[in-house]
Amino acid sequence: MSAQESESKIVHPARPLPRKYVEPILYLADQMSAADGQVLPKERKMVEELAKAAKYKDFRHEEWYRKLNEEKACQAISIDSARQGLLVVLALLLKADDTRKDTEHTYFSKIRGLVGGDPVHVPVDLEAHKKLAMEYLAG
Repeated sequence: MSAQESESKIVHPARPLPRKYVEPILYLADQMSAADGQVLPKERKMVEELAKAAKYKDFRHEEWYRKLNEEKACQAISIDSARQGLLVVLALLLKADDTRKDTEHTYFSKIRGLVGGDPVHVPVDLEAHKKLAMEYLAG
C-alpha cells in the first residue's frame, strides 16, 4: 500500500469527543505508558501533552481518574469514534516510545480486543499522528 493510500484511510473525527470518552482514553493511555513496568519521560510527556490539550492538566489527581480501572474505562468506550480515538492515542504512545517492549504491544492488543476496535490507520509522521490524536481529544 502506498503512503497516499494509507493516508486516505485515516479517519478524522467530525468533532472532538465528549469528556465522558476523553477521560477513559486518558486513563488507558496513562496505564499503557506504564505497561512495561517503567514510565519513560518521553511517554509521560506525550500523555501529559494530550491531557493538557484536552484541558486535563492534573488529570491523575482527579476523582474520575481514581474511580476508573481498566475494565470500567474499556466499558466507557462505547461508540465507534471513541474506539477509533482510543486506538489512535494508544498507537501514538507506541510510536513515541523509542524503547518499546512486547508488553506495550500486548497491552495495546488487549485493550483493542476489550473495546472491540478495528485496526486503525494513522499518519507515519509522529507530529501528524499527534495532531490526529488531538483532533479526537481537543479539536
